[in-house]
Amino acid sequence: MGWFIVTACALAVLVVLALVLTIIRFNQLSMARSLCDEAKRQLVVELRARHALVPAYIGTLKQITATDFSTVELALASAERAPFGRRGAAAECALTNAIDDAALIPGTLSDRTLATDSTLTMRDGAREELDTTVQLLHGQLGVLSDRILAGSRIYNTNVEHYHRQRRRSLSRLFQRVFKAREPFAEAETVES
Repeated sequence: MGWFIVTACALAVLVVLALVLTIIRFNQLSMARSLCDEAKRQLVVELRARHALVPAYIGTLKQITATDFSTVELALASAERAPFGRRGAAAECALTNAIDDAALIPGTLSDRTLATDSTLTMRDGAREELDTTVQLLHGQLGVLSDRILAGSRIYNTNVEHYHRQRRRSLSRLFQRVFKAREPFAEAETVES
């Protein structure tokens, strides 16, 4: 009779321990998923802020020069439509490159004229003001690009941690509840 009570108590302790470990694992997975989702929300805010600033940048550049900025406009449209993940990261990288390339255009032109009337030369004060505006907008876009890079690193770190949590043996009980998250990085940078 004594062994029966000891065995029953040991089994009860094991069942309670298994239940506690399962609850702890569920909470860890939930927290890791929440961290991924919050990092994604913050990254999306930075992406939208940059997308909102690019048209003002293009408009200001068009006032300085008659150069075609369709590559920047196409890169922006592509970045806005791209799904979050590897394709979105590639589109954002292309947008960053297009913005940086467009910033070089005013500095390489010898004659800066209004895009609407190429025969009118801009006054020095207006030209300097537009140059300053372009530099400020490019600086703001650069800051947003840096924030996007930092946000993507944070998001990708959280995704990696979340996927490690999902691979643990006890976590496999919750595979249908805790879906995988796609990293926000270009394919070749993720694979290396």
